[in-house]
Amino acid sequence: MSETSHARSPSLPLMYNSGGSPGFTYSPPEPGFGHSKSLFTYEELYVITGGFSNQNLLGEGGFGCVYKGCLPDGREVAVKLLKAEGAKGEREFKAEVETISRVHHWHLVSLVGYCIAESQRLLVYDYVPNNTLYYHLHGEVRPVMDWAMRVKVPAGAARGIAYLHQDCELPFLSLIADK
Repeated sequence: MSETSHARSPSLPLMYNSGGSPGFTYSPPEPGFGHSKSLFTYEELYVITGGFSNQNLLGEGGFGCVYKGCLPDGREVAVKLLKAEGAKGEREFKAEVETISRVHHWHLVSLVGYCIAESQRLLVYDYVPNNTLYYHLHGEVRPVMDWAMRVKVPAGAARGIAYLHQDCELPFLSLIADK
């Protein structure tokens, strides 16, 4: 996805304290709904990802692109810019955000906030700096992951999936995981 595919808004209301302060938690001007998730503006996410630049592109998949960003308080986040095809309506998207915001497990990435801007839908997650599984299994820069660690990785993933199926108390998440 190219940087030019995202129009920049002429007004960028977000002000920065580039150093960030340890005790300060970033809170956008408008809180989100349910479970205190933050509602971000497109302009805020545009700025913290460097304009959705290729330098900050972490990955691209079937649902969209993920960019690394840094909130004004220094917290690193992963911003998922969802593909517009078959975009859900605002009500359905908010219901999905509400559900995702209630999922908390050691082996699952937490949702920080979201953005609804015209046809754009974005999700903001905690950034996990450990690179990809492919990198750790086949990375040329570092030693290959030993077998004990290779067994721990799918075991951790299995614990996260088991949580979604058995302990999450959100029954339709199990249906999603089954597909």
